[in-house]
Amino acid sequence: MTLERNERYWDGSPKGKPAIRRIVIRTIPEANTQLAELMTRGIDWIWKVPPDQVERLAKMPGISTVNGETMRIGFLGFDATGRTGKTPFTDLRVRRAIGHAVNRQAIVDNLLKGASKVIHAACFPSQFGCTQDVMRYEYDPAKAKRLLAEAGHATGFETELYAYQDRKFAEAILGDLAKVGIKANLRFLQLAAYNEKRDASGTPMLFGTWGLYSINDSSAGVSRWFKHDKADYAKDSHVKQWLDTADTSVDPAVRTEHYAKALKRIAEQAYWLPLFSYNLNYAFSSELEFKPDPDEVTRFYRARWK
Repeated sequence: MTLERNERYWDGSPKGKPAIRRIVIRTIPEANTQLAELMTRGIDWIWKVPPDQVERLAKMPGISTVNGETMRIGFLGFDATGRTGKTPFTDLRVRRAIGHAVNRQAIVDNLLKGASKVIHAACFPSQFGCTQDVMRYEYDPAKAKRLLAEAGHATGFETELYAYQDRKFAEAILGDLAKVGIKANLRFLQLAAYNEKRDASGTPMLFGTWGLYSINDSSAGVSRWFKHDKADYAKDSHVKQWLDTADTSVDPAVRTEHYAKALKRIAEQAYWLPLFSYNLNYAFSSELEFKPDPDEVTRFYRARWK
């Protein structure tokens, strides 16, 4: 696909006139072929480069790399209402125990790397209404074991974790859960099958991600998951009422207040365990000036040749 600069484009546009006259976009499915093309100057820009590969590219002359945090977040969801039958996750102590059992910072440091951060609220921090003043679950396996014992699971229990991407992250979560006595069997599905299972019969526990539609407002995040549709595993009437008010008001103060109420209750009740933000690696010719944005929209109109 070839993009040509429109020389007659509105001069007063906030975007301004692009510095690059023509961009040719090629689809190269195989990652190693992308890397080879970049190293031989067959192409000038690639993205979604694996962390191990970007470290190698960063050492090569003529190639620049940059890592950027994205608005996509990962989370664990729990069957708090018992839609899958008799499950430990209807007990708040069990849900909170998992919050203390998963070493989110270690996953960020060792697997995601880059600009990713641990997330505490069920939203992306920059979104309007995304308060950070919520109950937090620090990594504390001993506390997790105490909570499980109080809930009647001193020897742990067995369950299933459903996921559709990032198997290595899911496996790291399984390892952390095993340390406190929870044997979680991974059910790794294609996205369509995962969504169908989630919305139909439900899952006891799921690992999911959400890109927030790249909209910097909490309505595109928390309101997607907690307003009593098929994907809502909490069905909390208070949360839904607060989100309905926040989503429909035009008063910023009212919106802020009610999003905060909803997010605080979601955290206190451990309906979700927000995990981390995702990041993307970009690699490109050192002759190119390029800056990524967290919404994963590549704004080539701001790029220019040095």
